[in-house]
Amino acid sequence: EQGVWDLESVREESIVASEARQCGKNVQFGRLHGICVEKNSELEEGKPLRKFKGRVVFLGNQVLNQNHEAAIFQDQGSAPASIESARVADFVGCLPGHSVQIADAVQAYVQADLGGDDCWVHLPPDARPQCAEWNALRDPVVKLKKALYGHPDSGTFWEKHCDKKVSEVGFEAVGPEWPSVYLHRPLGLFLVIYVDDFKLAGPEGNLAKGWELLRTKIGIDAETQLGHYLGCNQSIESFTLDDGTPARRVTYDMSQFFEQCVLKYLALAGKDVKLQKAMTPFLSDEGDRDSARMPLGGNMRRIEDVEICCPACKFAFQY
Repeated sequence: EQGVWDLESVREESIVASEARQCGKNVQFGRLHGICVEKNSELEEGKPLRKFKGRVVFLGNQVLNQNHEAAIFQDQGSAPASIESARVADFVGCLPGHSVQIADAVQAYVQADLGGDDCWVHLPPDARPQCAEWNALRDPVVKLKKALYGHPDSGTFWEKHCDKKVSEVGFEAVGPEWPSVYLHRPLGLFLVIYVDDFKLAGPEGNLAKGWELLRTKIGIDAETQLGHYLGCNQSIESFTLDDGTPARRVTYDMSQFFEQCVLKYLALAGKDVKLQKAMTPFLSDEGDRDSARMPLGGNMRRIEDVEICCPACKFAFQY
């Protein structure tokens, strides 16, 4: 339905390869395969975001050219946004009167055209039309039109497509040092794109307009408040500093994933395995009692006894 491959272009593979050799043209031959995965499997059972998802993928490890040799691709590199840029978006969302929302692109890669050498694919038997034209061919292939998941260059073509479309609606790229990060200056919006995950931050009153602009060019699911993003549960909450100043912060919670890792380990290791207690590798939030926060002090001491202390994070120093 998305026009990922062209059924009308069906031909015999050997004929396509022969014509390409005669013309000195490079073509690719690949196969498509259906898979089913459990998305967000790290979440608890019963959560709406944990679900089985089926898709058709391009087998990128089995691609040949017109000479039946391993195909050579453009080897273009995609540059998704960094985790630092996502944190900056969270910071913007914590500013007074601001918020941050997330949304996924709908079947992202196949929204982009596939460029480069012509690519011909063998369809799975259940995807082939049952008609005389197809049944008469020994090895039918059709032309791949969209950047299907699994093709070595699909990520790059989607990224270029996405960059072009968001730029058309007023989002300016921050620069090469911050790939896939954009600003919409009139609306004051900060956009981060990690493959097909969109994170938009800015004034609460302008977010809806920003999503509306993006959807005129890209198919995007309904936006939600900050939640499950890149496998991590994230949330914005309000709190009060010690001096009474109201503030907001983002919490990142990976505990469900870690617990699942431990349970899987125990299931593989056997019933008799016992886990030893391990201290957390992170600094305690109890800044007034943790000796790790006082690197020059040998004994745990309270904040009042320390000469230098940050009033925001309570990180304490002795000298």
